[in-house]
Amino acid sequence: MKLLAKVTASNQKRLRIVFGVIFIYMMAIISIQIVAPNSVVEPDNFPNSCPENSMNCTLIGPNPHRGEGIMEIRFNSNFSNIMEEVGLWSQSEPRTEVLGKWSNQIHIVFRSYLWKFPDDFIVNLHCDEGETVMYIYSKSRLGIDDLGVNDDRVSKFVEHISEVEISTSMCL
Repeated sequence: MKLLAKVTASNQKRLRIVFGVIFIYMMAIISIQIVAPNSVVEPDNFPNSCPENSMNCTLIGPNPHRGEGIMEIRFNSNFSNIMEEVGLWSQSEPRTEVLGKWSNQIHIVFRSYLWKFPDDFIVNLHCDEGETVMYIYSKSRLGIDDLGVNDDRVSKFVEHISEVEISTSMCL
């Protein structure tokens, strides 16, 4: 009987530890979501730059930051053809959510696997002399360093969008 009581007390202690760890994990996830809520970036508010010396932001645009210094990506196609490919790519990526979608911009959030840290990924398009020009912005909402995740994500996307066949047309 005493042996059974010891086993039960031991199991109760283990259960308390397991539930304690689960509780702490859940509170951390909730805290991250409270501290970094979703805020949709509309086309008129596309970021023009990353914070100076930022290690958690990548921009392919007029003021490039990381992203191999690329200033823009050009296509001989219209917005809808390009946005269709961007949408297909985002659907193939794990843990993504589209926060906003317009004819010339899409705002996607990626969440890290374990802690659900949010990273914003925004693709913006505009016309220039009959071509579609693409800018890309990717930034972690929290922290000072993303361990290269946003830069890798942008590189992976650029490689994908450069290799996929997109039907040609004029940008209007």
